[in-house]
Amino acid sequence: MGILPQTGARTNKSRAVGALALAGVALLPAAVDAEIFKKEDLLRGITITRAQCDATEQTVWLNVHGRDFCVRYYLSTAGGEGTRPIVFLDGDQLGKINGKTWTWLEPGEAKDRDSEDLKRYAEAFSKLAKAPAIFLARIGVDGTSGNHLARKTFLELDLMNAALGAIKQRYKFEGFHLAGQSGGSRLIAGLIPLRHDVSCAVFGSGRLVVSEGAKNADIGRSFFDLNIPAIAKEGALHPYVVTDKADKRVPVEEQTFFVDRMRKAGRQVPQLFVEATDDLRHGVAGYAEIVAAGCILGRPDGEIARAVGTAAKRNAEYNERRRKEQGAKASILAAAKGAAPVARATPGRN
Repeated sequence: MGILPQTGARTNKSRAVGALALAGVALLPAAVDAEIFKKEDLLRGITITRAQCDATEQTVWLNVHGRDFCVRYYLSTAGGEGTRPIVFLDGDQLGKINGKTWTWLEPGEAKDRDSEDLKRYAEAFSKLAKAPAIFLARIGVDGTSGNHLARKTFLELDLMNAALGAIKQRYKFEGFHLAGQSGGSRLIAGLIPLRHDVSCAVFGSGRLVVSEGAKNADIGRSFFDLNIPAIAKEGALHPYVVTDKADKRVPVEEQTFFVDRMRKAGRQVPQLFVEATDDLRHGVAGYAEIVAAGCILGRPDGEIARAVGTAAKRNAEYNERRRKEQGAKASILAAAKGAAPVARATPGRN
């Protein structure tokens, strides 16, 4: 599930206690020339020509499995230069998929997206981590061509891997730090054993079980599996898992599974338990940003845990206030429904 602010929608309160607030960065009004990625277009799939791709800044043109793609990325060095940027992969968008027909099951969940939000996100993350930051647009959304129905498939995995390779070559990067939310976290887990150049890796609310679905002859309809033993062998990797135990979209067991398997493979993985503020208790990207920044800056795990704990306490207090407010409103409405009708004066009578 995607976590960035949606065009025309209120920004989730969790962002207020996430990395943007901690970095002291305020979100500004969208620029007049901002690109709005319309939900109607995203649901149909995005086609971009080579000429259009070349004319757009911060894009790479790639051919993956015989298919052409224009991959969009949003790079900021507002917080500092460096040879190893932090790359963020957002969660799934546009709702659920019917796995039998490969059509959108709940298109009502689709939202417009604003390119200015993505640019500001990268800028804020860069300032927090004091390093280059990249928001990498996934297949079929946020400026990247293709169809988002192929999310978390071998096609998307190989496309994101090729995009990182092209970006690495273009900017002469040494490697990457990776952070993800939900479906983006699963992509990170798939990318690590393919690349061997990932240092800090933060998995936020990710479905990190080995297999997520059946295989298909179409590479764009076949979900990739996770090779946890191969991930555990990446000696330079610093992995972290961020989990809300009350997550209603990805159960806690599907996140602790990864931690347990990594530990059995000989790698200790800190799992930080937090409290999100969205209705599904799923949006933990703000926490993932804090963890990633701490890792990049070389902070000890204990210090990172304390910073996350401070943010979690704020969110818990906010959630408690919201529960009390909702309870009070419910009581008022119930009392109003059960109250005796108010007598009204009849016209012409005293």
